[in-house]
Amino acid sequence: MGTDFFDDDLGQRRGAIKTASLGSGGEGVSNLKSDDTPVRPISDLNLTRMARHREEVNTQMVSAKLHIERLKQKQGEMEREKHMLEDMLEKQDQYERGKQEMVDRLTESMVSLQKMGEHAARQVEIYWATRERFGAALEELQKINDSEWADESFRDELNKAVANIDSIRNEFVKAQATVEAVGGPVQLFDEQRPKNTTDTGDEFLQSKGFGHWFKIGLAASIPLITAIIVAVVLMLIKGR
Repeated sequence: MGTDFFDDDLGQRRGAIKTASLGSGGEGVSNLKSDDTPVRPISDLNLTRMARHREEVNTQMVSAKLHIERLKQKQGEMEREKHMLEDMLEKQDQYERGKQEMVDRLTESMVSLQKMGEHAARQVEIYWATRERFGAALEELQKINDSEWADESFRDELNKAVANIDSIRNEFVKAQATVEAVGGPVQLFDEQRPKNTTDTGDEFLQSKGFGHWFKIGLAASIPLITAIIVAVVLMLIKGR
């Protein structure tokens, strides 16, 4: 009997539950459907969010790498520009120093060459004037003919000739000193050469040798050479 009471009570409770479910306007059915919907596990939600975060990080990394590459490229361009500017500054300094150096050297050289040319011209002038004086003195000496001296005037002619020779010797010494003063040789004649009083002017020229007259010719040409060098230098300076 006790069992029947338990069963009846259980059945009543079940009926009440069923009635409540039906009386609720199908809410029970709705709840049943809601319970049937599959629910994603929490671990799956965390995985999805982690994948999305990883994708975002990867994207940021790629962007950062591209930005770094662009910065490296920009740095390379700036380095090349820096080297170009440094090279330009170096060339500018080289230009300014080189120009000033060559202007100073050319100016000083032109002054030196002008002085050398004037000095050489003075040398040539003195050389040729001295040669003419020596030529006149030689001609005067060669005109002396002691064989024509008369006996009664021999002493007078001899004294006159000795005085004339002394005068020519003094003039020769002075001319030699003048030649030496302008840079010529200390001695114009060779004492070791055999004396020959019959030497003519042509023989005198030949006795000096090619080297001697080459030096004189070169000295005579120095003014012309100097003028040519000065003209070339001026053209080079104007060309800059």
